[in-house]
Amino acid sequence: MKYFKPDFALHHFSDITPKWLHRYGIKNIFSDLDSTLAIHDQLGDEEVIRWVDMLKQEEVTLVIISNNSQERVHRFCDPLQIKGFGRCNKPATGKIEEHIKSVGAKVETSLFLGDQLLTDVWCGKRLGMKTGLVTPVGIEHEPIQIRFKRQLESLIRKNW
Repeated sequence: MKYFKPDFALHHFSDITPKWLHRYGIKNIFSDLDSTLAIHDQLGDEEVIRWVDMLKQEEVTLVIISNNSQERVHRFCDPLQIKGFGRCNKPATGKIEEHIKSVGAKVETSLFLGDQLLTDVWCGKRLGMKTGLVTPVGIEHEPIQIRFKRQLESLIRKNW
């Protein structure tokens, strides 16, 4: 069960502040997209824009790592001028390891952020990164398969 328990349980991505980043030595955030930073298939709202700007001011690199299509990732990332990769096949790590190298990140100073235990947290643990789990945003807009995964995740949480 340790592979599914995040290092940090966060209510929202905005809980990651400059003080938090410095405290934990985070220089790179590899983040899921849908239900982590935005409602499924939506663009980033004003809160996302402010948070991304704060990360840039703190010289923290944000990279989107999504199982969704590259088109979806581009729609979200391009207006924010951040990197993003779709079809990453989380929790598999092969493609993501290539992306980590492409941005020059080190796992020791990186955080894997997401809303799901079975994809995001497990993937981050397999990569050797610190992991952060956020409360999902806009769950009423999620596809049915995600809703089923959430039921399984609730069973895993009971065994922490």
